[in-house]
Amino acid sequence: MAKAAEKASSGVTKGATANASLPNLVADELRTLIVRGTLLPGEHLGQTQLAERFGRSKVPVREALKLLATEGFLRHDRNRGYFVSPLEIDEARQLYKLRRWIEAELLETAEWPSKEKIADLRAQFDRLNRIDQGKDYHLWMEQLAQLRYSLFDLSPNKVLLREAIRLWTLTDRYRALLPKMPGESPEQRLIDALEKQDRKALLANFGVARAEVETALEHAIADQG
Repeated sequence: MAKAAEKASSGVTKGATANASLPNLVADELRTLIVRGTLLPGEHLGQTQLAERFGRSKVPVREALKLLATEGFLRHDRNRGYFVSPLEIDEARQLYKLRRWIEAELLETAEWPSKEKIADLRAQFDRLNRIDQGKDYHLWMEQLAQLRYSLFDLSPNKVLLREAIRLWTLTDRYRALLPKMPGESPEQRLIDALEKQDRKALLANFGVARAEVETALEHAIADQG
């Protein structure tokens, strides 16, 4: 379970293990660059340039590009090649709607945590809260992903959790558009409700937090033009 939490903490799927295939390793690196905004929406990804960048041959690079296209991170034009998928409001709405359904079900079925687990959740939250988003956004996102995983891992529905992790990877591209300003963190309210074993408050606070993020995202994408 600790390994799964470590995977989630990066916000992307980390496949850098000894037996991981080269295409998966390249895909992991590219996925990270896309989620962090290093590779911009609409940017063309040439196989020759990427092979040189990663010190790989074109074969694993080509397979990695195909993989990321199936995941939705890239778009493929038969004549022009691969491009980073644009950020689109309709896609964001659908992805966040899926997240809302799945995450609500995970919280609905979450098992009440022990006192030790509550203490661990609060310690994770404190670490998150001490990070300045404006100065170290990527570290903040990694800590948020770890706390997010720990909260939803309380549910026994691990198939839904795996789907939630996949959606987090896709929506973190959009999350990066939101203002990096200090403010009340909704995770604190979720932990409070879990400690009180108050399912109604847990789901209500989740609903409010999700609505706030989605509204802010609508404005951020609109501002992007």
